[in-house]
Amino acid sequence: MKPLLLTAFLFTSLSPLLAQECSESTWIHDFEEAWDTRGQIQNLDCYRNLINDMDQARTIRASIWELLDTKLPRIGYKVVGLDPINAALDGVDRPMVGALYEGMMMMSGDPFSLSSAQVIITEPDFLVTVKDPRIMEATTLLEALPYLDRVYAFIETLAPTFVNNPANAYLMHSANIMARWGVIGESVQVENSQAFLDSLESMRVTFFDQDGNILADQPGSYLGENPLNGVMVVIDELRREGLILSAGDVISSGSYMPPILVTEPVTYTTRYEGIGGQDISVSTTFIP
Repeated sequence: MKPLLLTAFLFTSLSPLLAQECSESTWIHDFEEAWDTRGQIQNLDCYRNLINDMDQARTIRASIWELLDTKLPRIGYKVVGLDPINAALDGVDRPMVGALYEGMMMMSGDPFSLSSAQVIITEPDFLVTVKDPRIMEATTLLEALPYLDRVYAFIETLAPTFVNNPANAYLMHSANIMARWGVIGESVQVENSQAFLDSLESMRVTFFDQDGNILADQPGSYLGENPLNGVMVVIDELRREGLILSAGDVISSGSYMPPILVTEPVTYTTRYEGIGGQDISVSTTFIP
């Protein structure tokens, strides 16, 4: 009996260790399961130790893109790291880029069920659409303007595939920086002028709830001095990957505040004052 007991003891002792094994391939598998079920990746301590380099994270992100491309058509990209909070995270050497997919976008006012995912967070964002693939030739914002279509009021709603506390840029990038849903509101036609560019820097972006509580109040320049710099980040990243933008693609530049955890019914509105002399807004309502 003693040898059997020893074997059982060793197996019992090693089982927790074996359960903690992880690899880049298991991350992709676990991400897919969390994506499909709108749940959460477990075993994070192992993954935090495994994925600890931004080049490694970008390689894994490429595999995640390949995976998601088999599920849905790609419709654009999102940027994280133009804002000062994410830019200051360990390992962020340049703004991060994730892909956006068909079915992610909803219209302003559409109700959003709190049962849509295990965890839901939301934040005020900024969205612009591409008019012409020749934008890939642009090297400055002024050169990019003729190839952009409209700027939209936009609230991003995320279903994190893991508990990002403390925030980990390597895992964020490896998980397509949490892209899931967004709400599109009113829009402004992009004007090919320096004055229009300047207005994106000086505009005020406010985010508030149905009771009028202001949760964010920032100038447009909060995102990388000009939120259209998100377009230049995407162009640069796609050149590295041998990809191009297409007409109709959307580009999200990032958040004007840290994301808010949504657990109860609530309505949020983002208002943009002074884009090319106009004001636009977008609202989203979370329901049980």
